[in-house]
Amino acid sequence: MPTLKLHRVTALPSQLEANSIYLVSIPNKPDFMEIYATGNTADVVKRVLTEQDVQAMIDASLSGFNTIQIVNNITERDSLNPNRAIFVLVLDASGDPTVDSGSASYVYNPSTGQWVKIAEYESLDIVLSWDNIQGKPTSSPAEIDDAVAKRHTHANMTQLNKIGEDANGYLLYNNQYPLTGWATSDW
Repeated sequence: MPTLKLHRVTALPSQLEANSIYLVSIPNKPDFMEIYATGNTADVVKRVLTEQDVQAMIDASLSGFNTIQIVNNITERDSLNPNRAIFVLVLDASGDPTVDSGSASYVYNPSTGQWVKIAEYESLDIVLSWDNIQGKPTSSPAEIDDAVAKRHTHANMTQLNKIGEDANGYLLYNNQYPLTGWATSDW
């Protein structure tokens, strides 16, 4: 069985020894080190992943992800056939029955194979609650409905607007005291 040598160094030597482990300090990161190991010959070298390796793997994995895909219509969105979650802006989303006109944003859910609308730029499918309306009347919806049910019109509005009263509360019609139909009597 070969003897394993351990080397603590500040830089990896250009000539390595077989059956050795090199612990290399990183000058600009004093709390970290890189680890290299040689096999039965010095030209077989393995190492532990470095911070740069991990970042490169993350970058490579994310390189296929666009932050957003833009397509012209729902047909183009449906032809994407994604195998992962993606975010898509559809410029003319009127092919979606919930969109009257304009654009909409969707996220593809790979676990269900469905597109989920997350925003609509013509209008959103909003359900309002009376309690959440700002600047609403102080009357309740029931009081407003009751007032609407009791509304009416008058065919003789011109005549009704002529009715009034004097300072003593006596009835006036067109600013005159009303005349009765029997202004005079023979008996």
